[in-house]
Amino acid sequence: MGLTGREGKVLEIIIETYVDTAEPVGSRAVSKLMNYRLSAATIRHIMYDLEEQGYLYKPYSVSGRIPTSKAFRYYVNTLVNFKVPAKRDLQLISNFIKPNYSHVEEAMIDASRALAAISRYAGIVVEPKLDTMQFKGVEFVALSPTSLLILFIASSGMVYKRIISLEENIPISVLESMKQYMNERFQGLTFLELRTRLLEDIKKDREDFKTLLSKIKTSLDSLIVDGEKREVYLEGTSKIIGIPEFTDILKVKEIFRALEQKEKLLSILDKCLAQNDVVVIVGEESEIKEMKDMSIIASPFSINAKSSGVVGVIGPLRMDYSKLVPLVHYTAKVLTNFLTKM
Repeated sequence: MGLTGREGKVLEIIIETYVDTAEPVGSRAVSKLMNYRLSAATIRHIMYDLEEQGYLYKPYSVSGRIPTSKAFRYYVNTLVNFKVPAKRDLQLISNFIKPNYSHVEEAMIDASRALAAISRYAGIVVEPKLDTMQFKGVEFVALSPTSLLILFIASSGMVYKRIISLEENIPISVLESMKQYMNERFQGLTFLELRTRLLEDIKKDREDFKTLLSKIKTSLDSLIVDGEKREVYLEGTSKIIGIPEFTDILKVKEIFRALEQKEKLLSILDKCLAQNDVVVIVGEESEIKEMKDMSIIASPFSINAKSSGVVGVIGPLRMDYSKLVPLVHYTAKVLTNFLTKM
């Protein structure tokens, strides 16, 4: 059941005041911010009802109240008025994501740095899954008569390396033929589609290709398995130390430990890939115990039509969602525009 109009307005004021001050909010302050349209006594009664419904809690023996994660979820879903991003913030993002990178990874790192600088919280970027990226080409480098370096190149410019052992030396002419064969035949396929096609070709191709194709497919299998882990670029985690809610050093250590568990972060952020918009994960919704007082604002970005990563901000429940949700969305858009043109 939703809140009444008065309850919603009081909750909105309490949340936005708490976001600004990080202090419990009292009925007199709310009454003043409402230009005394409601008396402090009336607001106290509304606050009591909101507390009974789980939207507010009283942290200690003071008159003020603090919003719960349930309150912030209601606020994000129902009450918040998103702001048009400030020109200086848009310029800062544009300055960070420059059109002169040699590697895609540099753009993703700078996107996380830009969001950390603007939000003053932690900025995060998760690279796309390898199996969804498009294959651009392959290169072979003979390291020794029985050792070969394979370079798989994605359309984004990202390069994945594998070293394979050979039973016997493979002539350079065969390697060149294989390179031409793969680059002409498979360019534009996703890496997952490439693996399937390689398996088909192993069964029917000429004998001198079969052994090498089999080795290449095995290398690709291991890349795709490792690609499930993916790289997580996390910048600005030290900013958490200065957040008023996290003055307890043990709590800060728990949060840092949680942020180091990249597999858990990936499982949460992968949920954003199913959406085509910004996703806000509030408090306990992350299912990471140590992050029950944190929120994640995240949005997918694309390298191509089939390959997406995630960009976002991790901070306290008391984030300025009205400012940061549009900025995360804008950063994802800038990153997409840049990466699709690389």
